[in-house]
Amino acid sequence: MDGGARRFRWLILLGALAMIGSGFLPWWRSGGDSVSGVDVPAQSGIGLAGGGIVIYGAAVLALVLLDIGYMRGRWGFVLDSPWIYLVLGLVGAAALAYRAWELWSVGYLPLPQQSPGLALAAIGVALVLYGAGSGLASPRR
Repeated sequence: MDGGARRFRWLILLGALAMIGSGFLPWWRSGGDSVSGVDVPAQSGIGLAGGGIVIYGAAVLALVLLDIGYMRGRWGFVLDSPWIYLVLGLVGAAALAYRAWELWSVGYLPLPQQSPGLALAAIGVALVLYGAGSGLASPRR
């Protein structure tokens, strides 16, 4: 296995782990303010709802494919391909865009300070997509 192949798998591994970790962080927050002297209780929600489940599933599937490819070693695995990781990254990106639009449409502006899980999911999806692109660009033997 050449250095380019290892590098793109490392990027996918890091991205998938970030996507999994993002599911347990807050994705939205509201309340905690005072309106006309009345305190509004703060509420928040984690990413394991709606599109976050799709992101979580894509990350777990990427980790499973990486693990099977690693166990198979030099004989390879047909699904351990940059094209498959690109599809998983695009599925994660579509779910992330839908969830961000969904939160924005109900009035929760997803800022990184108020939704660190959403920001970490975006970083994870970007790493998976960049890793898949690097794998597609690396020369084949």
